[in-house]
Amino acid sequence: MGNSKRVIKLQENIYAVRGVWLNGLSFFNTYSYVLRSEKNNEILLIDTCGPGSGKFIKDALELLGCMVSDITGIALTHWHKDHTGSVAEIIETAGSSEKPVSIFMHRDDMDIFLKRKFKFLTIHPFMKMKIPHGPGKLPRNNFYNTVELNPAGGDNPLDVYDVQFIHTPGHTPGHTSYLYRKSMSLFSGCGLSLFGRNTVGIVPVFYDRKKQVESAKILAEMEYSYLYPAHLNVRKDEVKKENRVPFKGKIKRIDRITGTLPVFRYPKR
Repeated sequence: MGNSKRVIKLQENIYAVRGVWLNGLSFFNTYSYVLRSEKNNEILLIDTCGPGSGKFIKDALELLGCMVSDITGIALTHWHKDHTGSVAEIIETAGSSEKPVSIFMHRDDMDIFLKRKFKFLTIHPFMKMKIPHGPGKLPRNNFYNTVELNPAGGDNPLDVYDVQFIHTPGHTPGHTSYLYRKSMSLFSGCGLSLFGRNTVGIVPVFYDRKKQVESAKILAEMEYSYLYPAHLNVRKDEVKKENRVPFKGKIKRIDRITGTLPVFRYPKR
């Protein structure tokens, strides 16, 4: 076993992998999730973290008694490199001409990813700093196919994994969260993050702040039992709708300085 300290068992068939963020750094917790479908034992990855995270994802698969070649799909929450950075590494290992890996992403972000477009990220709702950023690399082989998620299309190509996709724009145009229906587990991407131990909110990186806030409020009101964000912290315990504590009152000075926005809190234990 490799670096198992980076692998967190959340449920019997769900593992979180603390991968690399950007530029080989890991101090900013960034997670990929390994989901083994109980329908057919196929492996779906939700995000891949930054470049160089493939070896840690492999560790999680070994804990599940699986191999990289068991991966049949990668569901990406959005195009940012700290989420798409290890797509190429994984597919170049897992894919084959007989069994290509499906890449799922909302159509509004898929174009940016496939065309390797550089965009400016807006940092902080008040300062509005602009930072150039690009997506992760594409695989050097053709052992993959792309599936554009279209909320208006009617079909759900993730049904095979018992997963529902939810368009949650704001962080990026096509930001998508994923709900694993079997255990009602929400993989929120950057739609919601867990700050510290109890506070759930949104990060100060966006393409449209108004839409980002609207999407966060929608996620906060959804029915789910477990919340698994892409960054910062992860909790194993339940946070059902009736137990969430909506944020009320003035925003703290630290939140104004950092540009974060609290949405709700876990109940005190």
